[in-house]
Amino acid sequence: MQEVISRRGVSFYGFTDDSQLVNHMLVNEMDARKNAIIDCITDIELWCRSHGLKLNADKSDVIWLGSRQQLAKLSQADKDVHLSSGSLRASETVHNLGVIFDQHLTFEAQACACSKACFYHLWRIRQIRRFIDDSSLKLLVQAFTTTCLDYCNGLLANCSVAVCKRMQRIQDSAARLVCSEPARSNAAPLLHHLHWLPVHRRITYKLCVLMFDVYHGTAPKYLTDPCSRCNDHHLRSSTRGDFVV
Repeated sequence: MQEVISRRGVSFYGFTDDSQLVNHMLVNEMDARKNAIIDCITDIELWCRSHGLKLNADKSDVIWLGSRQQLAKLSQADKDVHLSSGSLRASETVHNLGVIFDQHLTFEAQACACSKACFYHLWRIRQIRRFIDDSSLKLLVQAFTTTCLDYCNGLLANCSVAVCKRMQRIQDSAARLVCSEPARSNAAPLLHHLHWLPVHRRITYKLCVLMFDVYHGTAPKYLTDPCSRCNDHHLRSSTRGDFVV
């Protein structure tokens, strides 16, 4: 399928059970780039039929990413993708490998979904608090909240203060539950006692781990390809082995 897609000049990302087509453009290039996507999907439909497969448009999503000013120049008709087998209506948010992407990449919808799920689990754990010991309590909290906070948290590196605070409230509530402290107590000493990094530092830590693998050549190709080292010998960053931002 990748060979079929490459003929149209469209970027392709393939996962276990998920395939994505990506195209970037200026607003005045929209018609040509959009037609390239449509032609690419048409080719995929033909390829699927030749292999006894069916491309299900009902399980496909379309999203346009850009600033508010850029997207305001596009009408709903511009955003929709019309195919021979049906039309794909553009969405404001889509699920991508367990993460909710919004059209402005603020990740506010992802933070809301994470907050809703985590506080639900904390409420359920609080109901059985008196029946379990402290070590089991800590394991449950980490299993249902910490893993959710850490999942793909590198995407939140440049998120707004409001998104970061929403995520931090989850961790603060989890720390109060583990330490049996009241709801309005200061969570900072509790995080220090539990050896839990705050949310913004967990994000930094995740990015440092990824870049460590990139630096030593142990990261996957899709991570190493976008990262290039500074080769301008007139800059001190080139002697430190820094990467181009």
